[in-house]
Amino acid sequence: MELQFDGQRITSDQDGVWLCLRVRDVTAARGFVMKAKGLYTAKLSKFRKKRSNDANAYFWELCGKLAAATRIPKEEIYRSLVKEIGGNCETFPIRNEAVDTFCKNWGDGKLGWVTDHLGPSKLPGYTNICAYYGSSTYDTAQMSRLIDLIVQECRQQDIETLTPLELARMKEEWGHAPAD
Repeated sequence: MELQFDGQRITSDQDGVWLCLRVRDVTAARGFVMKAKGLYTAKLSKFRKKRSNDANAYFWELCGKLAAATRIPKEEIYRSLVKEIGGNCETFPIRNEAVDTFCKNWGDGKLGWVTDHLGPSKLPGYTNICAYYGSSTYDTAQMSRLIDLIVQECRQQDIETLTPLELARMKEEWGHAPAD
């Protein structure tokens, strides 16, 4: 079950400490409380508007066209663009002997989750690794930047893309994509 909330507080009484959430869907919350028995786990995350499937489909359509024109695999094009959008990475000092394992596990089964070796850390015996998040985690602004990059690459290869007006209209729709 997933519930959106826009307010929270913590309180306590003789039964323990409570996390209280102001939910938007009272009926769903009430239904859960009435049926809940046993132990549960809750995962809380910041709400993000989900991008439309059109954004993803358009990106991969252009990636395929660019791959055909350049003979570079579309997956390789995607991975290189992920590194260009900004705001989608973390830098970690990793023990030298653990670098290969970390990099393999970071990207395991996730196409756009790539790493770069930045060189020795200030910490002796450590290497700085930049770990990029793939587009499955992107909000509409990040996905918009990714689309802008693929469009730019395609135009350099004389590959037809949507007009700036059509792109702006599509981006506006992405920003209003309904949350699931």
